[in-house]
Amino acid sequence: MANSVRSLGLGINRVLLRSLCNPAVNSCRTFRIGEKIPPVELYPEDTPTKPLNAQELFKGKKGVLFAVVGAFTPGCSQAHIPEYLNNYEKFKEEGYDMICCLAVNDPFVMSAWADKLKTKGKIKMLADPQGKFTKAMKMDLDCTKLLGNVRSKRYALVIEDSVIKSVNTEPDHTGLACLLCIRNFRSAQSAGAT
Repeated sequence: MANSVRSLGLGINRVLLRSLCNPAVNSCRTFRIGEKIPPVELYPEDTPTKPLNAQELFKGKKGVLFAVVGAFTPGCSQAHIPEYLNNYEKFKEEGYDMICCLAVNDPFVMSAWADKLKTKGKIKMLADPQGKFTKAMKMDLDCTKLLGNVRSKRYALVIEDSVIKSVNTEPDHTGLACLLCIRNFRSAQSAGAT
């Protein structure tokens, strides 16, 4: 029963996003592997009134930053965040210093979402309230019909010392890009085990 409800929620999420969000807001990417992430201020869930610079956050660190359409959306709450939580120890074993989730939401919503999903200490929830980071990455998605404003496309980055090392983007809003980082991670582990 729980799996069928979860599948229904994920299916509805995909249909709504495809029909009510316009991916053509910014269709060309300007960032590339080997470039630094934008030096834009983001708001962490644990200190919502104290912004931090994205480049400074990843300075001298290896991490994953994945972006979602919004906090509390069904697919992200039921699949994406739990999958990263389930693989947290594996990421640590592989030398990742942090996992970050970014959404175009205010920091108080991100804090409430972090509390609900029990991400503290494992996933740093980052608010991009005005979408400045998202727009700098050319990953903005017009969701005004469904969510009231421009949001972020789903994507995942592997970042080392503020430099983009890997990019996984979602071309069709099916919700898979957030998890591609984990799937690629698992594939690399399997290949190394043979």
